[in-house]
Amino acid sequence: MSRSSVSGDLAALTAAERRAKVVAFRRQRLSFAEIGRRLGVSPQRAHQLYTRALAEVPARHVDEHRAEELILIDDAIADLLDIAHDHTRPRPAVDAWNAIRGWAERKARLLGLDAPTRMQVITMDAIDAEIARLNAELAADDAAEIGSDPMEPRQIEQPHGEQRNSAAGSTLGERRNSATQGEHHDDAPDRER
Repeated sequence: MSRSSVSGDLAALTAAERRAKVVAFRRQRLSFAEIGRRLGVSPQRAHQLYTRALAEVPARHVDEHRAEELILIDDAIADLLDIAHDHTRPRPAVDAWNAIRGWAERKARLLGLDAPTRMQVITMDAIDAEIARLNAELAADDAAEIGSDPMEPRQIEQPHGEQRNSAAGSTLGERRNSATQGEHHDDAPDRER
């Protein structure tokens, strides 16, 4: 088939059909160089079409393809290990180990094992700012419910009839006791000392 007839056939293909052809050729285990030759494009362009096609395929099909690739890799490594462990022919053994390394790298990329891990660093300032934002949001919600100013302290009824000042964080009785007992705080009930 001449190059011009390949180009004429390709012109009739839509972009989606071209990508589908690349995937079909790849599933037949053709190299990107061979796919490029058949489609009249460079091996690099064939690879670009392939990666673009995989990005568009539903996840189920990508998972199937990944499983097929993993089987191919495992089979290739198993065959190469037989050669690598043959100590009667040292040169082919070294070549086999190099090929195994290449297949192992491909498997790691396919599984995402070498992908960088994204880490998020959160500072104390960011945490404090978020707490302040949430507190302001809660205060605004409370004010909207009772129709008061969110920044003005309000009295909250406590069990046993004590009132708590929401801004100060202590009961009115505790503050009165603190003032009369010289700022002594004790969580235990008052008793003689």
